[in-house]
Amino acid sequence: MEAWDVVVVGATIAGMRAAISAHDDGANVVILSAHGLGNSGSDNYSSGVAASLNESNSISHRDDTIKGGDWLNDQDIVFKRTSLINKHIAELDQWGLNFRRSLSGAPESEKALGHKSPRVLTTGYSTAREIQHILEEQCIRRNIMRRGDWLALSLSGSKNQVTGVVGLDMIEGTVESLQAKAVIIADNGFENAWNPGHGTSRGLSIALDAGCQLRDLEFISWNPLGIPDTELSVTVDILQNGGKLTTSSGEEIKISPDTTPNNLAYEINNIGGIALLDATSLNKNAVKWYSGLSREVKNRTGLLMSEQLIPVSPRVEQTVGGLPVDEHGRVVKGNWDTWYTGLYSAGGASCSGLNGTGIIAGNRLMEDLIGGSSAGMHAGKWVKNNDFSGTKSLEDAMFSVQANIANLISNASVNNSSNVSKTHSKLCKIITSKMGFERSLEGLEEAAISLENLEREIVEENLIDNNMIMNTNLTEIIELRGLISVTRASIVAAISRAESRGSHQRTDIQEKLNDTMLKHTLVDSTLQINWLPLRKSASGTWILTPSN
Repeated sequence: MEAWDVVVVGATIAGMRAAISAHDDGANVVILSAHGLGNSGSDNYSSGVAASLNESNSISHRDDTIKGGDWLNDQDIVFKRTSLINKHIAELDQWGLNFRRSLSGAPESEKALGHKSPRVLTTGYSTAREIQHILEEQCIRRNIMRRGDWLALSLSGSKNQVTGVVGLDMIEGTVESLQAKAVIIADNGFENAWNPGHGTSRGLSIALDAGCQLRDLEFISWNPLGIPDTELSVTVDILQNGGKLTTSSGEEIKISPDTTPNNLAYEINNIGGIALLDATSLNKNAVKWYSGLSREVKNRTGLLMSEQLIPVSPRVEQTVGGLPVDEHGRVVKGNWDTWYTGLYSAGGASCSGLNGTGIIAGNRLMEDLIGGSSAGMHAGKWVKNNDFSGTKSLEDAMFSVQANIANLISNASVNNSSNVSKTHSKLCKIITSKMGFERSLEGLEEAAISLENLEREIVEENLIDNNMIMNTNLTEIIELRGLISVTRASIVAAISRAESRGSHQRTDIQEKLNDTMLKHTLVDSTLQINWLPLRKSASGTWILTPSN
């Protein structure tokens, strides 16, 4: 049995940043990825990274974030996150990230959706991808072990303390157990319920199965500039570089300093779901930075951005909810004073309270960098003073996983028919129609029944391939089972939030209820609902008083 100080589940931006911090604190670290190395989903980011570089302090960034999250943010965490990002920008700059520059040579701050001041830094249209490459290089320089095609199957623990991870090495075709003092779950949210192929939600599903609660699953963040019939989305930063949006009749869609990506997505949905992106008159100094995007659009659609209007439609970019964590990335249990010992989360799998009900431009990358670094740093320090434990619990988890896999393999036959793709399509249809721009109690209750039936279908699904090596049929079934369980939990959260707030808009309850609903939903594997209070300032008072 292998033993590591820190196991990171997910080779994402947040995952690699966590691994770097843990390593730099002296921990022995391994990164596990369900996909091939380098495939982290970094193309699915709608903006650059937000930072108050050219401001005397981060107060305006803090306030814009709280307002953009419709007051459901944990305000002390927002304050800390927005205060810390500048040092991460300096670090990326030192590591060689090629930011767009001002005439002074410093990274250039651009206007962006949800920000009242220029605050978003980019490398053009591919900021997340460039940061991904920089972090991969830093991991290689540190000799941090990375394993691709390794699917997490179970999170083991004893007495509310994590003891390791069991998973499938798809290349070798073997079930393996990795003992760990700390585990950092840093893969993705469950946005692949809306958009198949967008990352993996294994971290959420194994944590849910292990007894963790998931927080604020009812909220999602939209990219208003998805290109229909493709997986390509345009970065919203293009709108601050000369790009414009119009209706099909040619009327310009106005964007104010208060417009967030979610606001704009709702506006496009209200005019029929399609708008036209006019990028024919980009600012002169922006053209070269978006040349790669122009090539991608041309390759996918045949349209020339420099000459033609591009149809765009809102698309779910990321789910906001996830594992409830504090400012150190520790997964909390039921209240802010109790943790699952040794369990951390960062990035898309986590919910730190930074974003509230939706993500304003640039804050997703900010959260990945700071959340990953904070989790890795705390885990790296924690493991120094703690020993490995719970060998028996890890062996039990290994035995259970092996039995489940053996049962699936034993029923495999080439004569079976695979319905995985069809089942996933059903899931997408249910979640898109019932958990999209508008929701109702009746629709959510219908979705709950449909998902229960869908879960029964995927449990009864038989394999067509009995080979353990690179068996995509096996991994698809496992991933879809977990995805459906997380999605069922999100429906419970949406039913329980009896108000309309941010990206959770109820047609049957259209009011925002600050008196009773300024709190976080928590859902466990039994689909029971609990609530977690908002965090304010250290003294318990509002940093920014909620407003209607």
